[in-house]
Amino acid sequence: MPSRATLTERGPVAAVLLSLASRGPASRTELAASLGLSAATLTRATRALAEAGLVDESRVEAEGPGRPLSLVSLVPGSAALMGVKLTGTHAWAVVIDPVGTVLAKEMEPLAGGAPHEVAAQIAGLARRLAEDCGQEPRGIGISLGASVVGGRIVRVAPFLDWHDVPFAELVTQTSGLPVSLANDVRAFAYAEAWYGLGREASPFALLTVGAGIGCGLVVDGEPLEGAHGAAGSVGHLPVAQDGPACELGHVGCARALASTPGMLARAAQLLGREVDLDELVHLDAEGDPVAGRVLGDAARALGVIVGALVAIVDPGLVVVSGEAVGAIQPHEAELYEAVERARHWSAPQPQIRLRPFTFADWARGAATLAVEPWALAVQSAARAS
Repeated sequence: MPSRATLTERGPVAAVLLSLASRGPASRTELAASLGLSAATLTRATRALAEAGLVDESRVEAEGPGRPLSLVSLVPGSAALMGVKLTGTHAWAVVIDPVGTVLAKEMEPLAGGAPHEVAAQIAGLARRLAEDCGQEPRGIGISLGASVVGGRIVRVAPFLDWHDVPFAELVTQTSGLPVSLANDVRAFAYAEAWYGLGREASPFALLTVGAGIGCGLVVDGEPLEGAHGAAGSVGHLPVAQDGPACELGHVGCARALASTPGMLARAAQLLGREVDLDELVHLDAEGDPVAGRVLGDAARALGVIVGALVAIVDPGLVVVSGEAVGAIQPHEAELYEAVERARHWSAPQPQIRLRPFTFADWARGAATLAVEPWALAVQSAARAS
């Protein structure tokens, strides 16, 4: 999770909040040691947070002989943080509390595709979700399939046809709330590292398969963005020399073989008719050799990408997810075979999980983007009081 240096740069109050959010409850001794805070500084920070109703201390029995432990934990429901996952056609929104529990959620089609129209729609969602969960969100995180600069500007979003849009500012103007932006896969990985399977793993990698192929990397609790905000752009990496070409002409790339559009285009070519993903999965389950070939090749393509991640990053855990992962799961063995071929003989067997998800999970990833700005606001309020 976030390193000691990263956390303490935020100030002691924010550091305690972020540590509890990303690591879970901890004793005072554990917090002081992990954050490098003196006992007096930690006491002042936790007292301020307790007075604000954000943290609580409870006594639990020690595992061995000795006095009961006193654990500091976040108070469930003590704050509301909103997340919005944008696709080319829909807005998926949730409100979470600081421990990652979803308090309310809603989905609606986009009324229009222009940035100012989407910003106004998000503001409306914020008002309705505030009514649903009984409290105003403290901030909004927004994720989308895009290259994002500085958490503020959408450099390019192909599905929405946006270029150089100061979208965070637009949403703040319409909602009155602080806003953070990120690539959707990166935000999803961030949430999994904080609240999900990646909490105990660093580095942590998330590979998603659906409309495209994406990858999010989290190191020491921080999403890896890269010098130009493009870290994890694995969709067009070559995975098969004799594979089909994607719409951009890349032969044998991951997108051509393993994305939903790629799998369906290949299935249509080999079957001589169009099918949707559900029918392709059904045909595979019935033993159709073409469906089995398409989905097996997709699994192998993903395995090549996972193998490359393992070789380069050495993650503690790789999660493969996305809306099309269910189609790949029956061919998990082919994925593992491809990973094994890429694994260095001296490297340990990587930990890999295939995990289905919902769009609410994507939106929870977006909401996680709002946690740190909220913690910094709490820190500022504590200093001012």
